[in-house]
Amino acid sequence: MTRFVGIDYSTTSCGVAIYDDVAGHWQTFTLRSKPTGPKLTDYYARIFALAADVISAVDLRTDDVVGFEGIAFAGRGSSVDRLHYAWHRTVEIVTRYLERDVAIVTTNQVKQLATGKGNSQKDEVLLATERRLPEAEASNNDEADAVWIAVGASILAGRPLITLPAAHLPKAFTKETSS
Repeated sequence: MTRFVGIDYSTTSCGVAIYDDVAGHWQTFTLRSKPTGPKLTDYYARIFALAADVISAVDLRTDDVVGFEGIAFAGRGSSVDRLHYAWHRTVEIVTRYLERDVAIVTTNQVKQLATGKGNSQKDEVLLATERRLPEAEASNNDEADAVWIAVGASILAGRPLITLPAAHLPKAFTKETSS
């Protein structure tokens, strides 16, 4: 049995989508996290707790195909540095737990998979999810992104969950053939 898991990582609201290929059904939910205190050690503890919550809530299994949305870290300052640390640390913890790499699906790839455009808006991704994968029952933008991250991870694993038009496949997902 293989499950395809998509995680739209955030330190406040992680969207999660799981597709079970044996049962043939989707599960979506959101994990919430709140600041725990002003000290840096409080932040570190929060990130470890959030990673543990992801592993526990998803009930990660060693044969799961897991995808994370790759985050573009724009800007400067301690808040960007903290988010950068949190994302990398969580991906590292999940990778060690699974004992193998996870798939990284960039923000633009999520949008292109859903809408065919890498620059679409969040609400367009949610609408595309409702139209193309209504059984996923994504209730917010984070969950909709997670659905497409799971779809992207399945494509990268060579076992696509759905057939998409060519325009929806990011170039990095297609294998070029040489003549």
